[in-house]
Amino acid sequence: MKFQARLIGQRWWLCLLFCLLLCTFSVAAQTATSSPSFPLSCSLTQISPAQRSLHVRCTLADPPTGKLRIHLTEQFAGVAALSERVFGFKVRDANGDALPLELLGNGVSRVTLNAAAKQLSLGYELRLARALDPAQYALVSSLGPDAGVLLLADVLPRVCVGDADCDASNAVRVRITPPDGWQLATSEKEQGAEYVIADPARAVFLLGRLRTKTVSVGGLQLRVALTGSWRFRDDAVFALAEAIVREQAALMGGAETGEVLFALAPYPQPLTGLRSSAMTPGRTVVLLLNEHQNDAQTWAQFRFHLAHELFHVYLPNAFRIRENFDWFWEGFTRYVALVTLVRLRVLGVREYLDALNAEYDAYAFNPLRAQLSLVAASPEKFANAASYDLVYRKGMLVAALYDLELRWQSRGQRNIADVMQRLYREYGRTGKDIGNQEVLTVLAAEGDFARLLRDDITGTTEIDLAARVKPYGLVVESSAPLRGRTRLAVKEKLSDRQRQLLVQFLGSL
Repeated sequence: MKFQARLIGQRWWLCLLFCLLLCTFSVAAQTATSSPSFPLSCSLTQISPAQRSLHVRCTLADPPTGKLRIHLTEQFAGVAALSERVFGFKVRDANGDALPLELLGNGVSRVTLNAAAKQLSLGYELRLARALDPAQYALVSSLGPDAGVLLLADVLPRVCVGDADCDASNAVRVRITPPDGWQLATSEKEQGAEYVIADPARAVFLLGRLRTKTVSVGGLQLRVALTGSWRFRDDAVFALAEAIVREQAALMGGAETGEVLFALAPYPQPLTGLRSSAMTPGRTVVLLLNEHQNDAQTWAQFRFHLAHELFHVYLPNAFRIRENFDWFWEGFTRYVALVTLVRLRVLGVREYLDALNAEYDAYAFNPLRAQLSLVAASPEKFANAASYDLVYRKGMLVAALYDLELRWQSRGQRNIADVMQRLYREYGRTGKDIGNQEVLTVLAAEGDFARLLRDDITGTTEIDLAARVKPYGLVVESSAPLRGRTRLAVKEKLSDRQRQLLVQFLGSL
């Protein structure tokens, strides 16, 4: 018995020694392959709406000896050459003396520090007057006469040690001095006169002469911040945002808590025609809008885009994403936005069918529709306009076809909201990784969907809309008044099951 106990003790020590050696090797391997980042203290000052510029200064106390790599964002979301907005970039020591920089290209510099360096400071002017494609404005920082949108991911530098790539953002304490008469809106937490930000990649600040309103929606605190002059009333925006957040919270089971910020601003430069562009990092929605002369058209586009972006608070931002599956988190989110407005009775049967018809028309004219699957198009959505359009437009069309078929197979007992709730419950709330396979598995589990997933999502079989919607009592009309175009409509004579399906979903026909 004593021998057995002694043997067990020896084995325990051997196991402990092995684990210690393994941990030591793991840490050493990690140190050899990764590049640690360091906390920065930054200030954004001299913000000039007229010049569309600002000054950035960051300091790093007790920097490590040796080589430091400084990264300025070069490309994001298809917008390239972002480092060209940086002017007068200098790195200085504690005495204010400029240090020699080695320029490595693509916004990356390298500086070598000796043991005497006690502080490092970085400074530059950021000029944001560059003209972009209208769809790109909300994706990167901008500044105009009525508003500024600052995404810290492309405003602040990243500083890393050694020669390895600088993948992670630095934690940062940032102080922002807005122009006279302007205020700030952000979902970041303020401590004193500055913000302490663990992940600058998700930090967004809206600047302008703000009108705000905060309302509780279950466990969520919705804050709406508006700047600029609009032909619709502020109260209409406040009411719409609250209604959408409330409806989507109910759709997802009402489990989310915390703050959501929606910020509306005009484009930084004059544009023509009805346009909107938006981005939703974390729980902040920033939407830029350029009004149309037709107020009804402006409001229609605004409410749909708003419903789309607000649902990104859930999908994908509440999930731990393993890989790109934009076909789902963009295409299906577009459809959920449409369903949200239908559930609110903001849209009726005609608007719902017209929206699906528009997606199909865009899909039918896409040159890649029979060459590239939704899964294959997603990682390359910024490669060309056709891939981008396929992900959004075909993605939404497939979501609609899936929802209609799920309602049909379940005789109205289940729909797209149930699928979203299941994904959110199993992955969003648990923090488990999610990617294409997990989404496809959940979609397949709801019924007989093998052919739809194979043909519409992982394959390139072309969609025959008339044939696909026929079982649900819908038809594709083509007549002289439509001038050669087609229109999705409800069939004149419906079976009892068809009528029950459409009335339950879309209301009175």
